[in-house]
Amino acid sequence: MEIAGWEERYRRGECMKEDAPTILLLETLAELSPGKAVDLACGAGRNALYMAEKGWVVTAVDGSRSAIALLRERSIERGLQVQTEVADLTSPSFNLSPETFDLAVIAFYLQRDLFTRVKEAVRQGGLVLAIAHTPDAGDELSVKRASAGELRRFFEGWEILHDYEGPSRDPAHRKPVAEIVARKTR
Repeated sequence: MEIAGWEERYRRGECMKEDAPTILLLETLAELSPGKAVDLACGAGRNALYMAEKGWVVTAVDGSRSAIALLRERSIERGLQVQTEVADLTSPSFNLSPETFDLAVIAFYLQRDLFTRVKEAVRQGGLVLAIAHTPDAGDELSVKRASAGELRRFFEGWEILHDYEGPSRDPAHRKPVAEIVARKTR
């Protein structure tokens, strides 16, 4: 869905306002000390807010102004600091500073060319956590769905800490998923 479509859905209040972070983020953060994180395609910020609650310095980026406005409201209500940015992640001008983040989160969003920028933005020893939908049985592969093993291939040469493909473990998502947590080792 294009940015305009998401913008309209957030404006009409159609998008889920799920508060619980993804299960994979809960599991991953349990093993980490807080650092600096970026949440890309953050939506209303359920993962960004959780990371901020756990002491992380968080930058949250989304293309929808309404989603970012909702995230700002929610962070103020909770007394949390989350740096927010409205940006078109598909734009060639969208950049992330190199070697900046200890953790990059991309949950339920697949933009293949974004992985190169994200991998450069993560510090040595830092992690990328990504979740993307995969096709349902019998569905054709599409630009918005990851193929079998695709996330793993993006992180060749990295230490794979978690690699899963199957039914979504997130109650807010019913489509099958691919999940990965990878550590930058060089």
